[in-house]
Amino acid sequence: MNRPLAPAPSSWTVRRTMCSPPYSVPNGGHAALAAGADDDHPWLSPFDDATLASESALAFSDLGRSKDALQYGEQAVALRQEGRARSLAFSRITLARIHADRGDLDAAIAVGTELLATGPTLGSVRVVHQLDDLGELLARHREYGPVREYLARFDEARRTWLLLLADIIPSSQGGST
Repeated sequence: MNRPLAPAPSSWTVRRTMCSPPYSVPNGGHAALAAGADDDHPWLSPFDDATLASESALAFSDLGRSKDALQYGEQAVALRQEGRARSLAFSRITLARIHADRGDLDAAIAVGTELLATGPTLGSVRVVHQLDDLGELLARHREYGPVREYLARFDEARRTWLLLLADIIPSSQGGST
């Protein structure tokens, strides 16, 4: 059945929705966000409040709005604490990048340290690649002692991840050293 396309939102509507903290979901959208996989679509991953916060953090980061990105990044991590370990890892990676982009290296390292504790159990190639990107970002600040110490722990954890994922990740020269 063909459905008519919804009219495009006005720029005012988009600005109002994107800029109203913490965020708003119009027209009963919370019910849709709460819905997840069902018997007909078991592969569906729910697009929930945490996902919305995470996507908002990424968008605001890309727009250079670091204060908003930080707010949504922290919210995404807080909302993910109860489950979905891989999604939590992605949210933490985003939050660590936002902190690093803002110049708050100590906060980036704190979030990155949480990631090192959970990374090996995930078995996710995508998480490892995003962690590599985070390591490269932090490596630009290697002269700062705590970053240097974190990168040493990062490289050790990375070797473990690559051993665990050796069958699905081709050998590369990645890492932060």
